[in-house]
Amino acid sequence: MPTTYESRTIAAPVARVWAALADLEAAARWNHAWRRVEYLSDQREGEGTAFRAHTEDGLAHDFTISAWVPPEHIAFAPVRDEAEGRYMITLESQAFHLQPDGEDRTHVNLFATAAGHGPRGWLLARFVWPSYQRQGLRSALDALQALFEPPEEEGEDAPDSSGGQAEA
Repeated sequence: MPTTYESRTIAAPVARVWAALADLEAAARWNHAWRRVEYLSDQREGEGTAFRAHTEDGLAHDFTISAWVPPEHIAFAPVRDEAEGRYMITLESQAFHLQPDGEDRTHVNLFATAAGHGPRGWLLARFVWPSYQRQGLRSALDALQALFEPPEEEGEDAPDSSGGQAEA
């Protein structure tokens, strides 16, 4: 399965960045694709927590937290729907990995993994999807960073950002 990622160093301690990511009801602050999030389970944190993300275009997507290691790692996996069987590419997971960079900075890696279905899906997942998906990952990291740092003025250097592809 192809995996792609983006990285960013954020001027905030790991505990603060973790708190922002773990507060799913406020996830729209760092994931602008999600208008709002509601819990589908009584559980509010940890592996197995189920939630629904509503998008601006009126769609809703169900997820479970598939990994939860405070304050280092959180991963979300979509809940599969029978209708998805017809898609050539499906998202398998998205995961945040946090590492302290001194006391007041956090290095964030945001990974996304997809599956390609059928020959065309396999090709698209490996050669087209990664660059498309990295745009969304960058957008999420931009929004997460903006929670802790004021936006940069035009003409200033761009934030420390790097991204790439990895095969899982």
